[in-house]
Amino acid sequence: MKRNGNAIGVLEINYYANTVFVVDQALKAAQVELVSCHKTLGGRMCHTVLAGETSAVYAAMEAARDSGRIVGESNIKVCVSINNPHREVWKLLNMIDRHEEESKTETGKEHENEDKTGGEGNGRDIS
Repeated sequence: MKRNGNAIGVLEINYYANTVFVVDQALKAAQVELVSCHKTLGGRMCHTVLAGETSAVYAAMEAARDSGRIVGESNIKVCVSINNPHREVWKLLNMIDRHEEESKTETGKEHENEDKTGGEGNGRDIS
C-alpha cells in the first residue's frame, strides 16, 4: 500500500457500529483515505487509521471528535493526528510499498548511468 499524504489519524472506538458512523463522518469531512480498520473483542473495540495531507487529517479527526455527540463521547477512546510520522511508524502500518523502495533504488542507478554517459540526449538537439 502506498502512502497517501504525510499525516495519519488514529481512532479507537467502542463498538463496530459506532466506528462505521464515526469513520463515515471523518471521510466525508476531508479528503483522507481509510488505511485500516481492525476489530477486537468481537467488535467491542475497533482501531482505525486514516491517512492524507496534514490539514485533511486534522479536519477528519475534528469531525470524528464532533461525532462523539451522537455516539457518545466516552465511546471514542483515542482520536489523534500524527503529522510526518517516523518511517518506522509507516512500516508498522505496512504503508511503505516495497516496489516503491525498489524503484527509488533503480532510479538512483539510472541517474548514475546518465551522469557517466552525459544523459539521454548527449547534448544533441534532434528537433
